[in-house]
Amino acid sequence: MTLVRPWIKRGLGAMLAFLALGLAGLVIYGAILSTSLALPKSDEHPPLLIYGAPFFLTPGISVENSGLLERLHRLEYRPVTAVPQAAGEYVLTNESIEIFLHAQEESRLPARSVRVMLANGIVTDVLSLPDEQPVSLVSLEPVLISGMRAGSKQVREWIPLSRIPSALIETLLAVEDRRFFSHHGIDPIAIGRALWANVTHGGVVQGGSTLTQQLAKNLYYSPQRTMRRKLRESLAAIVLEFKYRKEEILESYLNEIYLGQAGSVSIYGVGEAAHRYFGKTLDELSIDEVALIVGLIKGPNTYSPVKNVELATERRNVVLRLLRDQGTLTEEAWTRAVYQPMQVALAQDELTDAPYFVDYLLREVEEGTGMVISEGARIYTTLDPRIQQLATQALQQGLVKLETTYPALKGAEPSLQGAAVVLDAKTGHVLAMIGGRDYRTSQFNRAVQAHRSAGSLIKPFVYLAAFEAARDQGSTGLTPATLLADEPVTLESGTGPWSPQNYDRQYRGQVTVRTALEQSLNVPAVRVAHRTGITSLINMLRGFGIATPLADNLSVALGSSSVSLLDITSAYGGLANSGVVVRPIAVTNMVRDTGETLWSPMLDRRQAASPQGAYLVTSLLKGVVDRGTGARARAFGVQGPVAGKTGTTDGYRDAWFIGYTPDIVIGVWVGFDDERPIKLTGSQAALPIWSELAIRLIPQDQPDFEMPSGIVQREIDPKTGQLATSQCPEKTAEVFIAGTEPTVYCEVHGGGLWERFKQTFGFS
Repeated sequence: MTLVRPWIKRGLGAMLAFLALGLAGLVIYGAILSTSLALPKSDEHPPLLIYGAPFFLTPGISVENSGLLERLHRLEYRPVTAVPQAAGEYVLTNESIEIFLHAQEESRLPARSVRVMLANGIVTDVLSLPDEQPVSLVSLEPVLISGMRAGSKQVREWIPLSRIPSALIETLLAVEDRRFFSHHGIDPIAIGRALWANVTHGGVVQGGSTLTQQLAKNLYYSPQRTMRRKLRESLAAIVLEFKYRKEEILESYLNEIYLGQAGSVSIYGVGEAAHRYFGKTLDELSIDEVALIVGLIKGPNTYSPVKNVELATERRNVVLRLLRDQGTLTEEAWTRAVYQPMQVALAQDELTDAPYFVDYLLREVEEGTGMVISEGARIYTTLDPRIQQLATQALQQGLVKLETTYPALKGAEPSLQGAAVVLDAKTGHVLAMIGGRDYRTSQFNRAVQAHRSAGSLIKPFVYLAAFEAARDQGSTGLTPATLLADEPVTLESGTGPWSPQNYDRQYRGQVTVRTALEQSLNVPAVRVAHRTGITSLINMLRGFGIATPLADNLSVALGSSSVSLLDITSAYGGLANSGVVVRPIAVTNMVRDTGETLWSPMLDRRQAASPQGAYLVTSLLKGVVDRGTGARARAFGVQGPVAGKTGTTDGYRDAWFIGYTPDIVIGVWVGFDDERPIKLTGSQAALPIWSELAIRLIPQDQPDFEMPSGIVQREIDPKTGQLATSQCPEKTAEVFIAGTEPTVYCEVHGGGLWERFKQTFGFS
């Protein structure tokens, strides 16, 4: 015994020394942590905020067509019955809308009142109040559409603990940390209870982490499950408890906890979860919705109602059962809550956020500035949230309708897809962009990133190149009345002999240029491209913004080369804008949180074709909608002056329709990602979706395209393309670039003496 005792004493001494050193190390590490660990504050890491375009209150707009009341509701304006007394109120009568506008910080405008005068639902004047003087450039504030924080899309408003409902706090503590207000960062009782549950069940079924430990893990450490990380997390929790009050820790937890994904949008904090999943504020949540949010903490992506409604419902009901067992919920309230169906508002939220558009503009900003976007910046965009919502609805509903009408399209994997773009023809502003059917399942932007064969969409530029060349050729140059041979032909294409055919394998003999484009005939288009030259056509396409590789042979005239929907829609915008092409832009301005401008993109405008040439093509494309391959648009109810073109690619793999007015241009594409044939034409697949959107966006009193100087009108015989005489059975008005109009009277039907007499003596 005497020999053993010294050894035991030495061992105990060494052990105590080791423990003392370990404790000292922990104290030192804790002291270091105390200087470096800090809870986030509400004003730290401000989000990058992204806004839609402001809506201007200008004379001439229609309250109904512009969706003015919808826009007010989206901005949380409240209708009142008396004179508005506070910002955010408005009163509507048949004669006027009086609006107490919110303050607009970005424009340094205070809250103010205006009266919008109406006549039959049309704005006639905008008056400032109380002086009732006419005022210009009055706009509603831009809508917040999305935001970024720490590299992920989110818009987290920091919510003070005093504004968080007690029911949510009580539910959180009941499920995650019942002893939160009595422990000091770690809870030995909870750890023991979790160990016992895990041992008796033979696996990990319960955790013993406190809210403070969870917060420390989320803020400072990786999610890897190791003993080292667990020890550091526990020490961090003790330090946080030492430095901060319980209420501060709880507030940080409720604002920082990760609660799932909505596509590429990361959801942090209970306020963002209420907004993303239910479209509500925290005060508006029912107890079953509170239970779902708290239940998500255990596994945000496992129990996400977006990914698995059944598991989400099951987890929610576990939380509700716990509340009932603890006496927080009565039996009646519990029964009512567990039988509530799971209803999430994510789909509507995506309409507001325009996720494909946001992805596109962020790339544009980073490429334009060459730098990472700074925290707290504000980006003002061109997006019109109402048009975005209408376009999204039209595309999604249109694809479902196609699958219903053509069952062979339904159930395919990958599923039928589509994309849509709406541009302001004069400014190039991207008003709406939908890059696919469902952003949650695919973030690939088919409006920008997909490059598909353009098909017949190229034909208008074939004729435009020829019209421009005709200026130097006089009456021998190509005009809308020129006769073309729609007959079998073999041409040297650059890769060998080529015999183009029409889509229906039929030939129509002699047709005018107008008929050839209205009916989208292939053979006449190839003849014109051969006559004008491939170089002229390629230069024309480049001038209109088509940057993708183009085939250096005649097949380019039939759209064998690939384009993006955004680029080809922008090219048609150049036709609408008198030959002036404006590069699409999504951002108007980016500023610091102090208001200082960080970046404004330069406007890229170029005259790609003459106003006269563009007008001729627009006139032909109006005929496409009135009589040609796009005539179904009229049957669907599209009214007003509209020009457009169908596109169907070889093998029926892609369906397109692009149409425009003097103000806006809309492009729609439908197809499969893997380029399987959809076996439908542009008129069958894309045009119905385009028409549904056009009906909502194009006013019935839309002004016609303005005829530029240098255009003359003549009455011709459509059978000969020559000037019509009194003997011609058919006569039609046609437009020409001055100097290219026909000078010969109809040689088939005779006559023309009286017409020549009138022309000679100036009586015509």
